[in-house]
Amino acid sequence: MKPDGMLKRQAVWGGVLWLLLWLAVPAGAGELAGTLDWGRRLELGPLVSGIVEQVAVAPGERVRKGQTLLTLDGRGFRADLAAAKAAARHAAVLLEEARREHQRAQELYDRSVLSEHERIVAVIGLREAQAAARRAEAQRVAAALALERSRLTAPFDGLVVAVRATPGQAVNARLQVPTLLVLADDRELRVAVRAEPAVARELQQAQGLRVELAGRELPVVRVQPGTELVREGARRLLPLELVVERPADLAVRAGEPVRVRW
Repeated sequence: MKPDGMLKRQAVWGGVLWLLLWLAVPAGAGELAGTLDWGRRLELGPLVSGIVEQVAVAPGERVRKGQTLLTLDGRGFRADLAAAKAAARHAAVLLEEARREHQRAQELYDRSVLSEHERIVAVIGLREAQAAARRAEAQRVAAALALERSRLTAPFDGLVVAVRATPGQAVNARLQVPTLLVLADDRELRVAVRAEPAVARELQQAQGLRVELAGRELPVVRVQPGTELVREGARRLLPLELVVERPADLAVRAGEPVRVRW
């Protein structure tokens, strides 16, 4: 009978131990593998054609919003702007003279000294001068904008991922804007995962959702589920993107494998 009693006690204690272990695991606890990517990635290039004069950054360098990344040779752009400014000043002088001429013609017409035809000619001359002044001003603005666009600046704080330009390189932006630099915003990071629909729903409702990266656990601030299932072998999975905020002292690389836990 002793052996039977010992077997019963072992069975009881084994059941208790299994129950304690089961209770120690949080409800809904799960884990998925994911791939890290930048919060956003932007390909940059000048909107004007020219010759690259200077590349001011290198891959891996951090930049601030508004910082100069690349400049084209600005001599031609500055010359165009100077010419446009001179043309605008000349058009303004002609417009002022046309206004005076129109005023004199109107005064003479009011005294019945000038014919209706001559008055209309003065009105037409004023309208032509006004149109010429507007065209000259538009050309001045366009020249100033071209000069501004010859300098490529960072649209946000970020990390230079790639540089595809070198001084002396010709750039033709007439048909398509060339990609000369790639800038990543890594203040937020995206983690791509795929899960079965039931697991995806569980993940979206999970509390304490976190990403394990470089030995650290980062809380997920936003979950963006996909809209279509994708086939992976015999299974249909839902793509999801998890967004985490990168601590300032954490260096990461896009493409790193990570673990998602909840």
